[in-house]
Amino acid sequence: MNATLASSAARRAAAALRRHAGRPAARVVAGSIVGQGLVVAASPAITRLYGPADLGALAVVTALSGVVGAVAPLGWDRAIVVPRGETAARLLVASALVSVLVLSTVATVVAFLCREQLADLTGAQVLADAWWVCPVTVALVATQRVVTAWAARRRDYRGLARRNVLQGVGQVVCNLSLAPLGGSLGLVLGVAAGRLAALGGAAAGRGRSRRAAPVLRRGAMRAVIVRYRRFPLVSTWSSLVNVAGQQAPIVLLAAAHGSATLGGVALTLRVLGAPVGMVADAVGLQVEGQLGALVRARQGDLRGSVRRAVARLTVVAVVVAVLVAAVAPSVFPVVFGGAWAGSGAVASIMVPAFAAQVVVSPFSRLLPLLERQGTQLAWDLARFAATAGAIVVTGLAGTDLVVSLGVWSGASLLSYAVLLLLVDRAVTRHTADWPA
Repeated sequence: MNATLASSAARRAAAALRRHAGRPAARVVAGSIVGQGLVVAASPAITRLYGPADLGALAVVTALSGVVGAVAPLGWDRAIVVPRGETAARLLVASALVSVLVLSTVATVVAFLCREQLADLTGAQVLADAWWVCPVTVALVATQRVVTAWAARRRDYRGLARRNVLQGVGQVVCNLSLAPLGGSLGLVLGVAAGRLAALGGAAAGRGRSRRAAPVLRRGAMRAVIVRYRRFPLVSTWSSLVNVAGQQAPIVLLAAAHGSATLGGVALTLRVLGAPVGMVADAVGLQVEGQLGALVRARQGDLRGSVRRAVARLTVVAVVVAVLVAAVAPSVFPVVFGGAWAGSGAVASIMVPAFAAQVVVSPFSRLLPLLERQGTQLAWDLARFAATAGAIVVTGLAGTDLVVSLGVWSGASLLSYAVLLLLVDRAVTRHTADWPA
């Protein structure tokens, strides 16, 4: 009788969670569509105001800032959604922000001292002329990760949707308004401008839901740090390798072919990669909010929820990917200008990896929720070896850029398939002793 009641209660809780979280979470996706839709809509103007070398510099700055920005919170951001208690979560936010401050300061010193060497390595002169852009972007990227994790814990879907819209607005306004200055500054600074606008949007509605600050016991910070120490000790490296697996190939391509040749790749990343990343992030936030609540309550059909969501995303992603691969070669030259005809072929090559990212990467957030940081780190290392190795091997073989991109896309697709299997196994094992 008790087992039946527990099972019934679990089903009711899961159903209520889907009803209350599903619709608000759709706002986050809608915000991503609007924000990144503005970026895509402005791209035809961007490609006429900036040249391929400028977009190549953007790709390099985005890659470097993304890698360091992912590490700057030292993994505390990934722990914020885990505690059941509010006090522990707030202390984790404080730990993450202190880490961001320290690491951003270090990044500033390195960017200044190594500005000429970084510019020579990547061919992006902006790293020497405007060396401060990278550390500023690092600080904003890292801070946004912390704020986003806190909003996901509170299921503040309205604030997250506002964040996504304003990120696109800030980026486009910066790109267009600074274009008359010449050079790539207006383009590369747009990343930081978008993140700054997003932070303002995420914080705009906080006053409506103020809560009294919890009373902290003596030694509470130390207890929280000890309890969640695996996040900085393991998840920091996992975050580093995870983002490096995405961004390091860009830096390696710049080193092998020069940033000026990456214009077509950078346009594809802007038109397809950035929206894909935002949509994957939005779905991931829903995973953290909705499925994370099931993990903390140890109730509900977590495995079934994951599998159904993956199946739905797969259908949508495959349809969109096939459509993009078919039309991109003919559409890109018309929309962005004849000088960017090669970008259509690049888009067709890279779109399978983008589709896999949308389907799989949101559910990788379950691994830290299930405290499987070791599994996440092992996959991150394997993915980094596969994607970076694809660029290094093809570069040593003397192949052209298109071949390198094809091998990179294939390595990414295979890596995401392995990740999906790891997530499914972790969920199955974790829920084995949950109430039936």
